[in-house]
Amino acid sequence: MGLGTKLMTLAPKAGAALLSAGGDVASGFDVTTIMSDSVKTVQSQAFSVLGVVVPAIVLITGAVVGIKFGIGWLKKIKG
Repeated sequence: MGLGTKLMTLAPKAGAALLSAGGDVASGFDVTTIMSDSVKTVQSQAFSVLGVVVPAIVLITGAVVGIKFGIGWLKKIKG
């Protein structure tokens, strides 16, 4: 769940806590926990994307380099 989604789900609770409670608002809305969870979520999503993208880039780069060296080697053999 992203930060924006979490904030949207917690906004009504936080608003109600601000209106009803005079001073004890911090117990219902912990920004540190929300930010920590959001950073962990972004980190896991970034690593999952990198887990797909990096092998594809390595494969494509290896194929391009292999083809270039192969063509150069064939031209060298041909004379």
